[in-house]
Amino acid sequence: MTQSKTIVIATHRRSGTHWTIDALRNNSPDINPKFMTLEQTEPSHHQPILLAKFQSELESLSGCVILKVHDLPSAVYWQGKHEREFALAMIENSPTIYVHRDGRDVMVSLYHYMKSFREDFSDLSFSDFIRMDNELDGEPVMSRPAYWAHHVETWLKHPNTISIAYESLETDYEATIKKMANFLNIKLNNTLQTVDLYRPKQNQPITTRLLKKIGLRRGKVSTAVAPRKGKSGDWRNHFSEDDLGFFMIKAGDMMRQLGYK
Repeated sequence: MTQSKTIVIATHRRSGTHWTIDALRNNSPDINPKFMTLEQTEPSHHQPILLAKFQSELESLSGCVILKVHDLPSAVYWQGKHEREFALAMIENSPTIYVHRDGRDVMVSLYHYMKSFREDFSDLSFSDFIRMDNELDGEPVMSRPAYWAHHVETWLKHPNTISIAYESLETDYEATIKKMANFLNIKLNNTLQTVDLYRPKQNQPITTRLLKKIGLRRGKVSTAVAPRKGKSGDWRNHFSEDDLGFFMIKAGDMMRQLGYK
């Protein structure tokens, strides 16, 4: 496979998007350090970029450029004709890495994430949260667990796509990076660096900044704005027996397909 100018990293929200992006851009000389968020070409995005400007910046970047995507490959998020056509072209013509995570942990992470900026969620229980209709990406109305399963199923059927488990980045980091690099036909550095998920770039402690000044560094930090310190299996601290039963009714088939017990 020839090397592509663009690479799509697709995930359901809170599924290891930035971990995957950073694992690649920090460990391959073929990948441009800057990644771009494809949804920003939609004018209703909270930080929109005009399509012409987005295209110009993309063309100006050297090497392989990562495009981050949360929407489905059908690109229903985009309302403008030209923006949607561009998004579809990028999705259809770029090799794609789809990162999936245990859907129960996704629900927990999404719950805490949305509570961090939604005032109307301040008193919302986790049980009520997972039973709410999904309100992301303009998709058909369905519960949050059902949408998670729908998201995974749709992307796994997309051509030229490789699936990576979030948990494999935790348990087999180097092998997982090598698997992605082989699929993308990119070179890796001789020594692979880890990424500190829980130390966002803008909040580096003074010791890290001093180490950099003298030419030393710890593992590179995450580009995520405020990653939560939830570990795999944290769902056990949030799901009641009824919650788990509801989740498995809506998403159990996909959980079993992915090998989650």
